[in-house]
Amino acid sequence: MILRRAAFVVCLLVLALGAGLCDDAIMGRYNSQQMSYTPEVVELPLMLSWQYTAAKYNKNTASPVVAGDSCYFATGDSVYCVDLFSGNLKWRYPQEQSLTSTVKATPTVYGENLYFGTGDGKLYCLNAESGTFEWFFETRAALRCPPVVDEGIMYLGSDDNSIYAIDAETGDSLWPKPFAARDDFANGIAVGAGMIVGSSMDGNIYGINQSSGKLRWIFRMPSAPVKTSPIMADNVTIMALGNFLYGLTTRSGQTRWMVQLPSDVTTTPATDGSNVYVTCQDKKLYCYSIIGRTPALKWTQPADIGGVCSSSPTVAGELVFVTAARGIIAAFSTLDGSLKWRYIAAPSGINSPGATYTDASTSPIVANGSLLVLTDDGVLNCFTQTAPDTTAPDYYYLTPVNGVRMSGAPPIKVSVALWDAGSGVDFSSATLMLDGESKEITTDYVTSTVSFTTEAGDSKSPVKPLKDGVHIITLTVKDYAGNLLTKEWNFVADSKMPPPRRIIKEPTKSTKEPTPVDRSRFRRTEEQPSAENQQYQPGATPPPPPPMPPGQEFGSPGAERPDYRNRGTRGRGYMPSPPQ
Repeated sequence: MILRRAAFVVCLLVLALGAGLCDDAIMGRYNSQQMSYTPEVVELPLMLSWQYTAAKYNKNTASPVVAGDSCYFATGDSVYCVDLFSGNLKWRYPQEQSLTSTVKATPTVYGENLYFGTGDGKLYCLNAESGTFEWFFETRAALRCPPVVDEGIMYLGSDDNSIYAIDAETGDSLWPKPFAARDDFANGIAVGAGMIVGSSMDGNIYGINQSSGKLRWIFRMPSAPVKTSPIMADNVTIMALGNFLYGLTTRSGQTRWMVQLPSDVTTTPATDGSNVYVTCQDKKLYCYSIIGRTPALKWTQPADIGGVCSSSPTVAGELVFVTAARGIIAAFSTLDGSLKWRYIAAPSGINSPGATYTDASTSPIVANGSLLVLTDDGVLNCFTQTAPDTTAPDYYYLTPVNGVRMSGAPPIKVSVALWDAGSGVDFSSATLMLDGESKEITTDYVTSTVSFTTEAGDSKSPVKPLKDGVHIITLTVKDYAGNLLTKEWNFVADSKMPPPRRIIKEPTKSTKEPTPVDRSRFRRTEEQPSAENQQYQPGATPPPPPPMPPGQEFGSPGAERPDYRNRGTRGRGYMPSPPQ
């Protein structure tokens, strides 16, 4: 079994290299087996190279695809083609108007054509070079599954409860009639080993003969697969649902193994043929080795993502990339799950003015030396290892405020929010010192904040207040490109100032029921300020960096940052920077 799986992975590498397609990502999750795996190796750290701002489309799950020097992506009711190396717009379809419905799933490139499905049941075929219309194939309901191509045949799962097989060149149906289930095929289908495996919203997984479209087997699941779809590795079909991971024999549908996960799965897993990578509701990434008879956890500890993933991970060489809520983009080692790189995508000042964050609901794509991430605000971000980054991270929201006079009584919280536009903040390099003494810090990835709190002590061993006078706080932190930020600020301790309120409770037991609280007196009246009008408080999500003032855009004389502006013809903007 071990030798067979190793040979399977080697064959994938040889076939990819022999076909000259190892650097492309021509369909959703890379191949017909939906593995979300590419053998391409990218060097870290990655720096932001360019951005293209298209139309905003919340919870967009249609990932970009790449063929040669072109990147294709969909947002809402439009499809775009941009140059992979410059970000320049090549074409947009439709050019002036909009589609009759939105694009629900990742497009596919095959030969000279680009294919994508829409919410009104149409599969469009465009010329990939020019963006001109070729033909469309119409089903009876929405197309939410990415089109899958295998040996010139395209397979489509539709919300009309059917799976179709059509000629990718002509659009002609190849089966006498489509395969029909009792509910939608909404998330995805996998093709391999002579079989098509699709999960239907009726709670079943169907194994279908690839050549005839006839049913071979049915596997009953405990519930409908709302978030996940099948993937294949060798002759094993893998399906995650709820807090279970199933392994089925692809040809027969028999259960080979079943693993209980620590938490509910959030999206379709990824596999490199030897391991399965699963993101869960607990904001963790788990890796299971499937080489043996029964899957086993490979890493000592799961990888801490810091946010909930809604898209499949992408395995590229010895790295697994994930995107998550609040703009998180991260790379972890496939060997031990250690964090290798992390970046926070800022919300678009064009599409989301005033927003505090943006989500990344599409899978990250590695192709031709680039990492591509499409965020929900319609911004396509391209990262490369060769992009310039000579600017240190930015800081904001210093706590205590610089120069403030305050009591020196403990506890005193010290914190600072950090952000970096180029390569991302390397939080592992951050240090905070108080009066030259290094402190143990805590990192909050949600707010991009590092902090420490002075020791408070207790009633039996109280801690003395800081001496009156000026106290110096020193921050040092690098970005992943190695640019160092050193920041000093101070506060004045004054014993005449009132100390912070502290209530120390000793552990006790009581049989008396707590007095109920009248919550009505806490309701906000019209005279009270709303949350939107209140100032930022430490621990809250910081507001997004504002746009640069006119005349100070990146690339202008005297500007220190690299030019992150869109090089396309639409959505002209620039990467904002946070306030000093």
